[in-house]
Amino acid sequence: MPRLALIFCLIVAGVSAADGPKLGDGKGGREKWRLALGSPRSTFGQAGPAELVESFDTPDFRAQLFRQRTGPETWQRILLLKPLRLEGRTAGVVVPFYDPDRMCGYDLQTKQRLGPERNTAFFGLHLVRQGYVVSAVEAYPFNLLTTAEQKASKGGMGVWRDAAAKLARQEPGWTGMGKLTHDTLLAADLLAADAQVDSARLAVMGHSLGGKMAFYAGCLDPRFRAIVASDFGLAWDSSNWGDAWYFGDKLKAMRADGLSQEQLLAVYAPPFFLIAGQYDSEATCGPLLAAARKTRELTGRAGGIEMFDHHSGHQPTWPSLKAAYVWLARRMDMPAPDFAHLDVLAREQAKSAK
Repeated sequence: MPRLALIFCLIVAGVSAADGPKLGDGKGGREKWRLALGSPRSTFGQAGPAELVESFDTPDFRAQLFRQRTGPETWQRILLLKPLRLEGRTAGVVVPFYDPDRMCGYDLQTKQRLGPERNTAFFGLHLVRQGYVVSAVEAYPFNLLTTAEQKASKGGMGVWRDAAAKLARQEPGWTGMGKLTHDTLLAADLLAADAQVDSARLAVMGHSLGGKMAFYAGCLDPRFRAIVASDFGLAWDSSNWGDAWYFGDKLKAMRADGLSQEQLLAVYAPPFFLIAGQYDSEATCGPLLAAARKTRELTGRAGGIEMFDHHSGHQPTWPSLKAAYVWLARRMDMPAPDFAHLDVLAREQAKSAK
């Protein structure tokens, strides 16, 4: 059975990666989360093999760009990044976002570096320079709508509304958040299968939308040893979880049924690091993290939940990233990170802001 299909079977069966008592199992356990996310038709859920499109090198990493069918007329891009001088096997990190470009810091058409103003958001670039192999995946809605459909979408959030409507027509039993989780796990499959990746040392890290993807994939797939999520909205009211491209109308019923995301964190998540700033904060997340820690202690899984609240808006800060990367290196049995490259990126960003 393919690894992704096995993960969905485990979710359906209500099997947890953790031993011992389960928070809300029976009424609020993994089965309810599966129903909340929904599921695709069996044929749709079995994505085609990832086909290598091109290989190229940059001054920062070696790259392989793959294309994987996600529907009858759509594909998603998965970019595999490797350190320039990689020997043997190393830990791997999945970094989901709108597109791989904004995680690797390069325009994948021109192979030129993106502008430095968003240097703090280039998680894939940061991680590959620290010695990790990185798998960056393109997110729904951009891997669901055709190029023509994206161009035809009305401005603003039109592409999101159109993608949600198309998904509802094609897969009425699947939520947008279910598809986002599914696609993140496809990128994890590609990463785990690489000969230079230690499949026992996998993590997932994301910002904003990518943080949502990282959180659900990390909580629902026992392969992951750690999650780093940046300002994604842990509390239901902190983000737009009720929009059609996430949970839509299902969210009201989920909340009435007692589902809250700290339950996933308490019971199913591996060690978790939250970078808080705008939508996540000490005020909104502190009580949720405390409740999750208490449950983990009762089930013999004490520790493993950390937060850095930088209080300065949606984008992560360099101090918050450095704290997260030190934490991640310890969890992944990696050398302490050398931040010389991050300091260069920070200076470039500061210079561009003047």
